[in-house]
This record gives sequence, structure tokens and C-alpha cells, in this order.
Amino acid sequence: MYQERLGGNYSASPVYADGRIYCLSESGETIAFAPGPDFQLLARNPLEERCQASIAVSGGSLFIRSEKHLFCIQ
Repeated sequence: MYQERLGGNYSASPVYADGRIYCLSESGETIAFAPGPDFQLLARNPLEERCQASIAVSGGSLFIRSEKHLFCIQ
């Protein structure tokens, strides 16, 4: 397969949902990439809040808990 540096520090576990792999950095940036033999970045989305918990998935929504908020992304 491959090895790719995403940048940043990570405490949360990667999560697979809806054909994408999501990683959430401690600085609150969510990175989405496609599974497969080559790295394909799909998105980088900053929340600009400290995050250490893994993303939860339910009913087609992503739930992200930061130090101050709970985000629901559909």
C-alpha cells in the first residue's frame, strides 16, 4: 500500500464511513481520504477547536466532540 503524512497530532482513531476514511487532528482539522492503493485526499475541514475524541458515526451523520461543542455533520 502506501504511507502518507497528514500533518498535525492525532489522538482520535481513524473512522471509515460512507466510502471515506476520516481522521481528526487534535487541532480540530478533519481530513477525509479515499481507501485504496493510492492516497487520494478528498477534503480538509478545520473546526478550530481542540479535539481528542474519535468521530462517531450514526444514521449518515458524523458527530465530533471538541472541548466546548458537539458538532453534527450531515
